[in-house]
Amino acid sequence: MEQFSYELEALKGAIMRPLIAFVLLTTVLFTVGTPSFGTQLFLSAKAFLIPAGVSMVVLGPSSAFVAPLLMVVLIALMMTFPYMVYSFVRFLVPALRERERRALRFVIASSLILFYLGCALAYFIIIPQTFSILYSFATPLAVVPLFSLDAFISSVFLITLGVGVLFLLPVVMVLLTYVGVLSQTFWFTHWRGAVLAVLIFSAIITPDGTGVTMLFLSAPLGTLYVAGALMCKRTVTN
Repeated sequence: MEQFSYELEALKGAIMRPLIAFVLLTTVLFTVGTPSFGTQLFLSAKAFLIPAGVSMVVLGPSSAFVAPLLMVVLIALMMTFPYMVYSFVRFLVPALRERERRALRFVIASSLILFYLGCALAYFIIIPQTFSILYSFATPLAVVPLFSLDAFISSVFLITLGVGVLFLLPVVMVLLTYVGVLSQTFWFTHWRGAVLAVLIFSAIITPDGTGVTMLFLSAPLGTLYVAGALMCKRTVTN
């Protein structure tokens, strides 16, 4: 019972320390500076992502407060993500054998690389290209292109974070194969279902109903699925 209480306290610490770091960092980034870092970050994102000729409008009293806050939350999550992973791994390591520790180091390195790669792909390619393509249809219609602040910030937040998380797909696949939950042949046998799942998940996290963003996202996710399936095969072989 005493050992269980110790493990429970250790798990609590592994969760609470990254959470406290995230809250403190969010608070500092949101309040420090004139204008605050959150406001500067929003202005930078607005200048980079919004196509020329598109005006942004505020449709609610809380939007101007929420927009920089969500930008800060996104940055704080990305900055504290390595510490979150480290804290969780530190909790697990004492219970692992050497072979499992080597596998865990691979998982950590792969997770960090893929997460930040996904976030970068979303912010620098998927989002600006999607906005540019969609708003290009406004010119032939002779209408004024507007973008609400709420729609902009939610799109940037959800797509950036969502793509970063979805890029962890190969790591999840390898882990499921490594622990024996699924066989390596499962990923090759059910590739049609995987294609459908990729399209569905891409549609869920993308804000537009045209399918443009979904196609931008589904292509790299499909590539990651194939890479994950090949890594699973190598894992079993080794």
